[in-house]
Amino acid sequence: MAITDRHLVTAIVVTHDGETWLPAVVAALASQTRPADQIVAVDTASNDSSTKLIKAARIPLISADRDCGFGDAVALAVAKMPKRIEGNSEWIWLIHDDCAPTPTALEKLLESIDDRPQVAMVGPKLLGWHDRTHILEAGISIAGNGARWTGLETDEYDQGQHDGVHDVLSVSTAGALIRRDIFEELGGFDSNLSLFRDDIDFGWRARVAGHGVIATTAAVAHHAQASASERRSVDVNGAFLHRPLLLDRRNAAYVLLANSSWWMIPWLSIQLLASAMARSIGYLLAKLPGYAADELLAVATLIVKPAEIVKARKFRKTKRLVSARVISSYIPPRWSQIRLSTARVTEVIRAKILPVPESSSSSVLSSLEDEDLLVPTQGFQISKVLKNPAVFGYLLLAIITLIQSRNRFGALNGGALAASPSGARDLWGFYFESWHQVGMGSSHASPAWIAVVALASTLFLGKAPLLITVFFLAAPLLIMWSAHTFLRKLSNNQFITIPASFLYALSPVALASVNSGRLATLMALIIAPQIPMIIRNWKQVESSNWRRIYALSILLAVLTSFTLITTLVSLGVIGFAIFSDYNEKLEKQLFLARLYKRLTLLIFPFILVAPYSFEALVHPARFLAEPGLNLAGGPSAMVLSGNPGGAGSLPWWVISPILLLLVVALFSSSNARSFAQVGISFLSAAVLFSSISITVHGNSAGTRTWVGTFLVGATLASVAAGVVILDRLRTVLIASNIHYRHILAGLLLIITALYSITSVGWSITAGADSPVQSNMKGVMPAFLTAEADTKTLVLREVGAENSKSIQYYISRGKDISLGEPDVAPGQVRAIELAAQELIDGSGIGSSQVFSSYGIKYVFVKNPFSRNVIRTIDGIGGFARTSATSAGVVWRVIGVTGRIIFTAKDGTRSVLEAGEVGARTTVNGPGSITLTETFDRSWQVLQNGYRLDRAKDEQSLPQFQVKEAGEISLLHDGTIRRAWLSLQLIAWTLAIILAAPAGRRKREISEKELA
Repeated sequence: MAITDRHLVTAIVVTHDGETWLPAVVAALASQTRPADQIVAVDTASNDSSTKLIKAARIPLISADRDCGFGDAVALAVAKMPKRIEGNSEWIWLIHDDCAPTPTALEKLLESIDDRPQVAMVGPKLLGWHDRTHILEAGISIAGNGARWTGLETDEYDQGQHDGVHDVLSVSTAGALIRRDIFEELGGFDSNLSLFRDDIDFGWRARVAGHGVIATTAAVAHHAQASASERRSVDVNGAFLHRPLLLDRRNAAYVLLANSSWWMIPWLSIQLLASAMARSIGYLLAKLPGYAADELLAVATLIVKPAEIVKARKFRKTKRLVSARVISSYIPPRWSQIRLSTARVTEVIRAKILPVPESSSSSVLSSLEDEDLLVPTQGFQISKVLKNPAVFGYLLLAIITLIQSRNRFGALNGGALAASPSGARDLWGFYFESWHQVGMGSSHASPAWIAVVALASTLFLGKAPLLITVFFLAAPLLIMWSAHTFLRKLSNNQFITIPASFLYALSPVALASVNSGRLATLMALIIAPQIPMIIRNWKQVESSNWRRIYALSILLAVLTSFTLITTLVSLGVIGFAIFSDYNEKLEKQLFLARLYKRLTLLIFPFILVAPYSFEALVHPARFLAEPGLNLAGGPSAMVLSGNPGGAGSLPWWVISPILLLLVVALFSSSNARSFAQVGISFLSAAVLFSSISITVHGNSAGTRTWVGTFLVGATLASVAAGVVILDRLRTVLIASNIHYRHILAGLLLIITALYSITSVGWSITAGADSPVQSNMKGVMPAFLTAEADTKTLVLREVGAENSKSIQYYISRGKDISLGEPDVAPGQVRAIELAAQELIDGSGIGSSQVFSSYGIKYVFVKNPFSRNVIRTIDGIGGFARTSATSAGVVWRVIGVTGRIIFTAKDGTRSVLEAGEVGARTTVNGPGSITLTETFDRSWQVLQNGYRLDRAKDEQSLPQFQVKEAGEISLLHDGTIRRAWLSLQLIAWTLAIILAAPAGRRKREISEKELA
């Protein structure tokens, strides 16, 4: 050991409640191949047996106060050491009471600095205490946001990939070897850094003082990181609230602000504050409010005491020999931080979604015979793959879907589905805006499903039409997958669950929903099977934790955003459950526990989709409406068979086995009876509501209610009952002689098979020509869409050949798009009468009515009665402008526009207007009439004052102008923004409550750490 004898090494052990690790640490020091020349211990008033262990090892002991920091404890030991002799190579070796160096650690540390006289600090490679293959550190740095930077992946396995001697910014004080003269020259550790980050600060100061810092991986130590992992309390002076994370974050900010160049401080302050806020949000999402508070308090404690930073910078300036920029090469670049953070997040998500199964300790080859190993393996065989029921079922459904969707490859519209806007930005704009240019204008709140579709469109690069197309193509497969995940909980037999899932995806309600563009019903078909999987014991709902309740609330809120029928279903199911609980005469505490969770599932989803849901309380018909154009459903007789009827539905002669399955299951003694009772309830509700006509989406004519959502519940219950019956009946039939059960089962299978054949045959032939098609021609001709936001009264004939009726709506220069029917205002009675009089030839004053409401054109969509067209030509006030194959257009004679100015002498003129607001000038006093639906949020400003608002004779907003000048028209969206803010808060709260809770570091077991 002659090469190392010229070095004098003093090992300083600092202890604080370290009895758990101290025996191993003392043994490690005693077993060094190059022993320390002397060892001294500093104990900070430990409450355990640490002092006894130190004394038993005959190590000199220095006692300190319990709130003494690590740096102060080291300073006490250095002060007790003999006076340093000039010319000697004297080193202090810092040992934590939870850090055990390997036997050759000190020897390798000294070897690494023997030919590097410029080095002031050297540290070993730190490995885990429990998992000794896990590399913790091999040199450290600090990121611009204060994060401790090691450059390592989470739980990185040590394979020697980082071995060598590396120049670093600093090394951990656990096992660090520091030259005593430089330690004293630099003033030791900063007393403001009582614990955490003192190592980075000292390394930084040593660097700018012209010294070197290295990490040598030949030297190894095992570190338990007891304080950082909250294995013991933090009692040092200055540890506000004795919280480790708070102290660590505060000290990180202190190190950056005290050592960086002065011109970097503003940028670093912004980074520190922004990163603290981002991390606090993350901790709140993980339900760790204490850690979230630590992040913000860490920055706040420095802001309220800026004098500490000023004093620290002055002290460092006296010791600095080179620019602080010399350490820039050791600060991790931002791209490296992003890459490593992304990799960590990806790994966490992957571990949650695809956990690695525990490997068996037995050999795979042990179960094989020698002769089996000699048999050549067979190649890939498609026949074996197709024999798998799941593969065959999904493949068959995919083929059927592609054939029946041959007319749906492109932008879809038709049926209840309105045309999609060009991108997600348009959807977001529609959702956020307070005023909608639909019909005569509307201030109704946009339904929350618009935000869901806009959010999903981002996955398709903002292409909303592409999203809708892919969704309708993939919907049958998603429906089958969702049903299968639920049905396999009822039976392990794939030869039962796969056909059942297949039939669910091809049920009458599923086919009708795809063919007629029913977004809400399709979402219900996908989501419904997942609901019983989240709450598996509905009767004893108190056994489900609150996280599951809130997770289900979010799922119900998504479904409620598409259709408020979900609220009606929830009200019925939850009301019946509460009534049953009450009749059972349960204990008060148990009854209330169930009541609170059931009411949460009813009220919370309703709140999450506010204010659209609250508006339904004023317009109750919305509780039975679905997104899009209001198309009629089928009659009650058809609904009774599980077929919702209406455009795109199966013909009456394709009879599904839904009702038969439910009736048979009612007489079952198995769990199928419960499913049948639920299914009959949904089917009864569907039949009841199908007899009701509603007027919604701005249509004054009543239409038969579409009950597809109710039939989803009946269909799912029917399929589930069938799976339970067949799974139980199969073993009974095999073990018994032929009797009525065999005949009944055979009859049921024949009816099901017959339905499958006929429904598939119809869907790939006549069903392919469904209302929902791709690249369908719009209603409005191109030349009318050229004038943006111009009102056009559109007349068209609807209905069967022998029972046609004429309907009208007001177009704003384009075809109606996604979401607009849901916020369409009610029809104006005066316009309705004028349109009717125009058709029957008595509308002499129709043009004046249309002009007063800003309607510039009348368009008759072909095919249309020639007699009506001639009648309109003969009525005064209309001038025909074109007649094409699309239809006939007349211009309304008179002053028509969005903003009409009426002067004092009665002269009317059109003012320039934008899409919603406007900025223009008036020539004198008069009145301004806005040809939009009256709303209290309409405002006109002139010279900084609001003009008086009133209703004119047509109930349109009118403003009185007292002088000439510039005016500004706007729609005040304050209320809409307030609702959006509340909605954002509610959804954030819901996600936090539903998310899995994070764990504090001290809650992680020793086994997990290992």
